[in-house]
Amino acid sequence: MKTNPNVNLINGVKIILFQLGNLKKSESLCIISDTNTKNLGELFENVSRKMKVKTTHKIIKPLTNHGQNLPIGLEETMKNSGLSVALTNKSIAHSPQRIRVGLSGKRFLSLPDYSFNLLKHPAIKADYKILAEKAKKMSNILTKGNSVHIITSNGTDLNLEISNRNSNYAPGFVNNDILLGSPPDIETNIAPLETKTNGKIVVDGSIPHAKIGKLESPIILTIKNGKIVKFEGNKKIISVLEKLFTHKPKNKILGEFGLGFNNKAKLCGIMLLDEGCFGTFHFGFGSNILLGGINKSDFHLDFVIHANELSVDGKIINLKYGNN
Repeated sequence: MKTNPNVNLINGVKIILFQLGNLKKSESLCIISDTNTKNLGELFENVSRKMKVKTTHKIIKPLTNHGQNLPIGLEETMKNSGLSVALTNKSIAHSPQRIRVGLSGKRFLSLPDYSFNLLKHPAIKADYKILAEKAKKMSNILTKGNSVHIITSNGTDLNLEISNRNSNYAPGFVNNDILLGSPPDIETNIAPLETKTNGKIVVDGSIPHAKIGKLESPIILTIKNGKIVKFEGNKKIISVLEKLFTHKPKNKILGEFGLGFNNKAKLCGIMLLDEGCFGTFHFGFGSNILLGGINKSDFHLDFVIHANELSVDGKIINLKYGNN
């Protein structure tokens, strides 16, 4: 007997709100969508209202970049809600207003580039608690480390310095202690020292951007003293990247190194699946204030590569978690 597709969507929303968002019926919920994603926002709103949750749904204009400033008044609405869920096309996790909401102790689910299909994806139903423990172990290793060296068979050869930086582990769910989550993204990340990264990144996975997505051929980034100094690869993609990075020095700074742990995710060009996908690393350029860095920007873009091995302070670590 076939399952009603609407039931699958509703179940996906319930998992996100009540299991991963840890939403209680006694709390209030703030849903944020934009004019391109309002139908998705309305689904979340309908489900939450049927569950008798006090719900506010704010629809904003589409954002240009991840992490840019938000409309006036939205910060206050989020601060007055037990849980906020952002379904905008661009991520607002790195937005200054969202960061202040987190500092006030309020939970937030960042769900950029979501779709109805993603609500039905197996990655939503991953065993978050078990995978989160694996991510936490890696996070502890990075926090204690001083240097990271990444070499892949496709040509990536990159040295990062991470001394005195605390790693973050993002388990994909939120609670009283973990205030930011982006299911199905389960990851560990750290903000490298902004002027110390050197080498080459061969991006053979994806660049989660509306005009790029999953890659058919690699894009090569040359990094010197923490900044991108050269792009190589497909001319159309390079043109898009140059518009995002040219004359914007803070955008060029490597602000994040991350590792994915969700063994139900597959690379597809969607940010939260790609960054959380087991067997991938990602490198975020631009803002890293949220991650414990010092680069303040209204921009953040990730580059995803296939990898499962790195060395921390000379010790090789092979990630053998998951079923991929």
